[in-house]
Amino acid sequence: MNNERKVLREPTGYNPIKRQDNDKTAKPIRVRSGMGTVAYWRAKLFRNSYRDREGRTVEIPEYYVRMRHDGQTKRVRLHTSDKDRAAEEALRLAERLESEGWHAVTSGQARLPASPTIDEYCDAYAKATEGMPKPPRAISVATYVRSLKQLCALAGVKQIRDLDRNAIGKAGEVYRAQGRKSGRKDPAIINTFAKILRNAAACFSDKAREVLERNGLKLGNPFEGVERSQDIRRFEPLKPELIDRIMADAHLLLMGDPNAMNPETTAFATEHKKAHGRLPQWRDIDFRKPHPDAYAALLLAYGAGLRANEIDKARWEWLQHKDGIFLIQIPEEEADFKPKGGEGRTVRIQAEVFAALHRSRVEASPYIIGGSETTGKAARGLAYRSPLTFRKINLWLRDRGVEKGKSRGHPLHTLRKQYGSVIATHHGLFHAQHLLGHKSPVVTSKYYASPTASPEMTHFKIVP
Repeated sequence: MNNERKVLREPTGYNPIKRQDNDKTAKPIRVRSGMGTVAYWRAKLFRNSYRDREGRTVEIPEYYVRMRHDGQTKRVRLHTSDKDRAAEEALRLAERLESEGWHAVTSGQARLPASPTIDEYCDAYAKATEGMPKPPRAISVATYVRSLKQLCALAGVKQIRDLDRNAIGKAGEVYRAQGRKSGRKDPAIINTFAKILRNAAACFSDKAREVLERNGLKLGNPFEGVERSQDIRRFEPLKPELIDRIMADAHLLLMGDPNAMNPETTAFATEHKKAHGRLPQWRDIDFRKPHPDAYAALLLAYGAGLRANEIDKARWEWLQHKDGIFLIQIPEEEADFKPKGGEGRTVRIQAEVFAALHRSRVEASPYIIGGSETTGKAARGLAYRSPLTFRKINLWLRDRGVEKGKSRGHPLHTLRKQYGSVIATHHGLFHAQHLLGHKSPVVTSKYYASPTASPEMTHFKIVP
């Protein structure tokens, strides 16, 4: 009987570094196929937990995954609580790990310094939002970060721990002084700075600070107790004669206006500067030519109450028609679109609006206002897909008296408010809130809906 120990030959292509996760033995295994797929890494995700000071078990919402490379297995924290996105991130990290080594992974795990700079904090906040159960929209995050940087620049703050109530107060003083020096009115200055405060404060939300604390940075909220109220100015509905003029002239956007001025003439430049201030990027818009995209934007704002981002991304497939009922179905999320508040809605529109929208279609585009698919910042939700369309329609409306003389105004948004006021007057605040897509009726009543007509009173009768 042969008692010699048999020597097992290693299979061709065998790599002793790659083994099963949590493998406690030295037994070699075959490398799994599918490691280059999202599905593989989705199955490997898990959540971690820790004990707080009271001894309670707290689960960390962001996903983790174990990765092995160069003889080492490490637990890697991902930056999101969404399982699909976490699996995609794990796949990207695994690919970088193979080509670049552990530095590609550990660099993203580095803990924040005790007192990060404003830029470091803003980057950390943006990453923290990815791990929130309900992350803000990308464009909202960009707005919050921009406002925080603007506020800190006004206060002369360079380190995040130097941002306190005194610094915030100083920023307000500097902003008001700059605004008055440039000739702005006090209500506009107060309202704009209140928006900056509100947006900057969003960078210190409870959820964001929870995520940042797990990454080694524990901060209080410097905006706690800071007054952020605005001088609320209720919307004043447009006069009936102004609305009549807009609707009477709307066809000129679709067909072209033969009486419009030539934008290449000196007379046009002089008139343009007088009416709109220094906005040279708008001077090349020739309204003698048809602008069906601007016409469609007008219809979607005043005929359906859509927001600018909804108008920008609205697709023809959103329009629905059945049994004489015409609808715009705004989805909860699409490839290049996420509605404000994260909720879609159904808007019933008039047959005239439906028909006029179809008359505006002059190109084979999936979008109602035309144009190509989103790319770059627009695809990430950080910019409009078709900003020129909004320049056109806002200039056209301002020429007809909507927010005339306000170079910073948003005339198209004024038509959305006019739509809300009409709905609230004739159908009630509840319908206006739903159709405008507001979560709270307070926003609708304060900013978007004012009576367009007084109701006729018939309750008082004198009995002879």
